[in-house]
Order: sequence, then C-alpha cells, then structure tokens
Amino acid sequence: MFQKSSKYYDIIYSFKDYKKEAEIIKTTIGEHNPDCKTILDAACGTGEHLRYLKDYEIDGLDINREFIDIAKTKNPEGNYFLCDMKDFHIGKKYDVIMCLFSSIGYVLTVENVIKTFVCFREHLNDRGLIIVEPWFTPDAWNPGKLHMVTAEHEGLKICRMNFSEVKDRISFFTFHYLAGSREGIEYFNEYHEAGLFTKEEMKQSFAMAGLQAEYKEPGLSGRGLYMAHVF
Repeated sequence: MFQKSSKYYDIIYSFKDYKKEAEIIKTTIGEHNPDCKTILDAACGTGEHLRYLKDYEIDGLDINREFIDIAKTKNPEGNYFLCDMKDFHIGKKYDVIMCLFSSIGYVLTVENVIKTFVCFREHLNDRGLIIVEPWFTPDAWNPGKLHMVTAEHEGLKICRMNFSEVKDRISFFTFHYLAGSREGIEYFNEYHEAGLFTKEEMKQSFAMAGLQAEYKEPGLSGRGLYMAHVF
C-alpha cells in the first residue's frame, strides 16, 4: 500500500483540505470528549492531519515505514509506531483514537474490522472516543469508473489513473503513475484492495468490540464519520 508512491503521496493529495478536516475533528472531539488531551492517529499516513492537531499530545501509527518517517518531520514531538492497526500493543492509552481517510477499508474483512476495533478499545482511556472515517459501502462503490488525478510541485508533474473494480465484497484498483521532472519520466503501478462494509456491519463490528457507535454525514469528505464510546 503506497510503498512505491510514498514520496509522492503529499503531492498527489494536495487537493485535500487537511486543515479543514482537522477543524471538524476538533469540533467532534469537543462535542464528545471535551477533556481530551491525547490522540492516537491509527494509519496516520504522512501525518498531514497531525500537523493541524498539535493542540493535543498526538502519536501516529502506520504499517508503512516511509510514511512514519515523513510524519515525524511534521510533528516531531509525537511518538510513532510501525504497526498493523488490527494487531498492535504499544503499552499506552489515549483519550481519542482516530482512523481517517477510509483506512479502515484496508483491513479487508468484517472479522478484521472487529479485531481492529478491539485493539482500539484496549488502547482507549475511560470515557474515551474512537473516530473512524469509513470506506465506501457496497452500494456506493461504482465499478468500471475511470479516475485520474494530476498534480504539480516544484517542477515535478504527476498523473495517476485507475479503474474502480470489485470482486465479491472487495473493491480493488491498480494505480498507474507517471511522474516526470527534468531528470526524466518514471512509470510504476500499485495494487490496492479495500473491503466494502455496510453501515450495519460497521455498527455491529463496533458492538462486537464492546463499543457503541453513531454515524453522521457528511463527515470529512462525504463518506460519513463514526463516533464510538465504550458501553
């Protein structure tokens, strides 16, 4: 997942308004856990949300070493853990655990969603809050659609294209990249899979982990947002 494109990730997603999303997160925390002091960002990626949440003590967790290294440059005060979010044990608890940008889809199955939420609960302080931005539901996924993203930064130009595809309850896509600069043009591709979960499956997964969740739209990017507490 993004191993080949890590160095281009922030350029490709430069269209994304992380500052605005961080403000929504702050508002959500204020409504549900106003005494929050500590946050764990599970699947933190390159840490762009962390850049705007420094009012809190915030740590990051990701499965991608290069993402972790990039995130450290943006919020060096935080602690970072190279872990799989469905099976981690870091010996710390937090007031808020968040999992954004639909990263939950990468665990692929409902069984793994439950495992992930169990891990989250084990690392949550009393009266803590879990925030999860979901991937698409099965009925919202549009197979056969062609997507393209282009971006430029300091002489570098990037184009990424893919078709959205599906098999059973797994969405999948191959990202095709062209990255060009004065040094030359690079082509590579990456294969991604993400599980398609219904809202009911997500809520049941929270419940199986001992959590009570509510879902609200539009969330950060139109995919909604889950807020969960321990029963």
